[in-house]
Amino acid sequence: MELMNSYEELRERYENLILRRDRLEKEAEQYRMEYFHEFGELITNVFQARIDCIALKKSIAFCQAKRNAGEEIDPISLQEYIDANMLAYNAQLEELLSLTEAGKTLVPISVLEAEEIKRIYRRVAKKLHPDICPMTAEEPDLMELFQKVLSAYRRNDLKALREAETLINRFLKEHGEEPEPAEIEGLPEKIADLEMEIAQIAASEPYTYKTLLEDPEAIEKKRSELEAEKEEYQAYKKELQAHLESLLTA
Repeated sequence: MELMNSYEELRERYENLILRRDRLEKEAEQYRMEYFHEFGELITNVFQARIDCIALKKSIAFCQAKRNAGEEIDPISLQEYIDANMLAYNAQLEELLSLTEAGKTLVPISVLEAEEIKRIYRRVAKKLHPDICPMTAEEPDLMELFQKVLSAYRRNDLKALREAETLINRFLKEHGEEPEPAEIEGLPEKIADLEMEIAQIAASEPYTYKTLLEDPEAIEKKRSELEAEKEEYQAYKKELQAHLESLLTA
């Protein structure tokens, strides 16, 4: 009986840690959205100014190499060279633009909505989380439905979460299956891994944005720092443009 109680206690701790891990990941995503709601445009502007400078420096290096070799500078070849070398930077810029747009759509939810979201997710996860229920991992349709639940939970989308739970209940009813608790092996090790994962989430971005976002003075300081960084890049950009123009007209 003591062994059984010990196992049940470990299982309950394991399940609670899974829920806590998922909650922290959800909160981290919310902090990311809030961060880009606050700073997204400034961050994007800074990065745009930075990659403009990088492109100009690469252009200068290309033109200088041509001049040193006694060759003519072909504008088409120069543009092709810059396009090829700026692909990764432009991809990062697109990602920032996407995050900034997502941040603009951030809509606060009420305490009651937050509580219902928590209850629905806990209800579904306790029953069907793939880390707990083998049946979910074995049924692609059920796994897809659980992923919808997880996605809606992280977005704080109560409507989508309700709909996903309804679809899950219909799936279980149609298939005449109600998942039975399966014995989980290696619980102490799994618990230790989850505790480490939770600590890592809490100690890293975007979860650590929380401290900044809760401090109005820190927010204003961050804005000032980003504005200053943007101005520095813009001033440097003018210097680089003048240098490039001298090479192109020499």
